[in-house]
Amino acid sequence: MKDQLVGIQVLRAFAALAVVAFHFTVSLQQDFHLTAGLVFPAGANGVDVFFVISGFIMSYTTARPSERSPASFVLKRLARIVPLYWVMTLAVFGLGLAAPALFHLSQASLTQLLRSLIFIPYARADGMAEPVLFLGWTLNYEMFFYAIFAAAMLISQRFYLWITIGAILALTAIGQFVHSGILLAFYTNDIMLEFVWGCLLFLIFQRWAKAVSALSLVWILGVALLAAQNYIEPGWPRGLEKGLPALLIVGGVLGSTMQDGVLRRTFARIGDASYSLYLGHPYALGLTAKLAIGLLGASVLSATLAGVAGLAISLLGALASFFLLERPSNNWLRRQLSGEKPPAGREPILPA
Repeated sequence: MKDQLVGIQVLRAFAALAVVAFHFTVSLQQDFHLTAGLVFPAGANGVDVFFVISGFIMSYTTARPSERSPASFVLKRLARIVPLYWVMTLAVFGLGLAAPALFHLSQASLTQLLRSLIFIPYARADGMAEPVLFLGWTLNYEMFFYAIFAAAMLISQRFYLWITIGAILALTAIGQFVHSGILLAFYTNDIMLEFVWGCLLFLIFQRWAKAVSALSLVWILGVALLAAQNYIEPGWPRGLEKGLPALLIVGGVLGSTMQDGVLRRTFARIGDASYSLYLGHPYALGLTAKLAIGLLGASVLSATLAGVAGLAISLLGALASFFLLERPSNNWLRRQLSGEKPPAGREPILPA
């Protein structure tokens, strides 16, 4: 199983880098005015891959009965997710007050800051259900999934995965008919189905690991289906339209064996830092775009330099964040909250 989890870490790196590429193409359109539309819209589907991975990893980490304490599960999730998110949210809030034009930041109220910190969705002035740290909308879904997962373990230690799956299916079914209110609309969004695909993938892998290995190349089909949606949109709910190809990608990678080497270790390390990379890259890209345009104007040259510099800053910042904040805070909090000492190596757990 160790090799498969390293593959998942590598996939996390590619999913995060796909989101980085997507936001760079947004900058090409909105900041540099070099394209009429988005060049790489499929990059946004890195989020869908992350959600499928999350469903799988939460199922995997609770496979042993000794890991099914709802309280312990919640504390571990909070220790993993909260420190970096709070630090970055407070930093962005401060920047929004001091220099909102620097990163296209809008000022948020103290109420919006509080809701952001405790993962409660709210509608901004532009109608978007995004917190102060705008990519935190995915963490709002993550935390809701964790809450359902923990409640399911509290109800039944044996059938908690099926209870989780049933609850999410029921919520998304309600969402097809009821659309009133930001909270109801958010928590019944069909994107929640992607957590279900991850849970089901674990159940399949647990029972029929060899069958999953035989389908190692289906990730190519998943990538092709997502890429094809740049040109043809099926018009299905996102949980199906994006979620099912994401399931094929995760399942294919899970069934693959990657040779050890510099390339695998490099991307696995980026996968370790993918949470920091995911949350922090928009601000690195925004800063380099502002500087490049200010110095050289909006051109192909300035966009190229901004892209290279933004990617480098994003990667270096993410690795620094992982080693200096993410891993130390996670280990310290888990020692304080549960008395355990987590492994100092890689922990294949999402944010985001």
